[in-house]
Amino acid sequence: MFKTLSKTLLTVPNVAKYQTIAIKRKANQSDYIDTIRNIGSIVHASRTHSSGLVATVFGVTGFTGRYIVQLLTKSGIQVVVPYRGEDYSFRDLKVLGELGQIIPVRYDIRDQDSIERAMSHSNIVINMISRNYETRNFSFEDVNIDAATKIAKLSKSLDIEKYVHVSALNASEESASKWSRTKAVGEKAVKEILPNCTIVRPSIMFGDEDRLINKWSRVVAFSPFIPRYNEDLKFQPLHCVDFANAMMSILELQSAAGKTYELGGDEIFAWGQFLDMITEATVQQDKRNIPVSFEAMRFATKFLEYMRDPVFLADELEYLNQDLLVSADALTLKDLKIKPTPIQEKLIRLSRMFRPSRYFNAIANPQNK
Repeated sequence: MFKTLSKTLLTVPNVAKYQTIAIKRKANQSDYIDTIRNIGSIVHASRTHSSGLVATVFGVTGFTGRYIVQLLTKSGIQVVVPYRGEDYSFRDLKVLGELGQIIPVRYDIRDQDSIERAMSHSNIVINMISRNYETRNFSFEDVNIDAATKIAKLSKSLDIEKYVHVSALNASEESASKWSRTKAVGEKAVKEILPNCTIVRPSIMFGDEDRLINKWSRVVAFSPFIPRYNEDLKFQPLHCVDFANAMMSILELQSAAGKTYELGGDEIFAWGQFLDMITEATVQQDKRNIPVSFEAMRFATKFLEYMRDPVFLADELEYLNQDLLVSADALTLKDLKIKPTPIQEKLIRLSRMFRPSRYFNAIANPQNK
């Protein structure tokens, strides 16, 4: 059924017409992809235009998926959305494209045939599959290593023109975090299979439904006290829309093949400084602050992570127990000609719901103190 449907939906009418559409960027024109498999080019006009390209984006039902799908469809790219849950998991993505532009395909990371079916018509494959905790059905090894390896091998056998693998900033095989270790191993395995793939290592991201501003606003608002730990460690928050724009630039750049990009914002914050900003934005300055050692937080989190919708996760705590900064010699947003969004621009809007009702419309202006 999928093959019949795909043949109908993935057919590109009047191909020669779209081959002449140039990419409208201020950067050097010769540095960008003109055609892929001689069927089209990335268009920056509207989603009603067809570029003739098809992209499969694994992990698209997560936090950042909607932003990437929106940019892909605006560029005239048809998007295959692999999903493993209920139909409602991709419903919000359907409205981001025209009729037939977004194709949901059910798959299972343990079923190679279903993965191949989701990729069989594509020119572009992006792997963003990830999870910050393990379940009884899927371990970190299943998600970050085995699934990544299968997708990379199938991309090689299907001769996928553009492959982008999303890893994590400071992912290391020596990390105390199992998630970070498996991310590093998965990245290494993908690179061995596809030397010309592009690796993307994003920092902690902020935006709607994030685990940064929303998480800490929730802690500050509902906890009887504010736990202060690891206040001197630093990080570079990345806006989810900047991440999506970076992914699009990587797809367009021919020179991105075989390279690794580390994505983070321009601003560097200490966790203590960031917590002060959250406290001010949620108007919770009167709440008691209690210094907590990392060992005490590690012990408490082993129990807290079993709560429904947990705020703190034991493995995530280990990953965050380090400076999360972009390397000095790494390729960054600047190389992709993207100006990072300051976190202050989004902080009030994202944290306002956690304010006491009497201060909901109060003016606040968190500063980089």
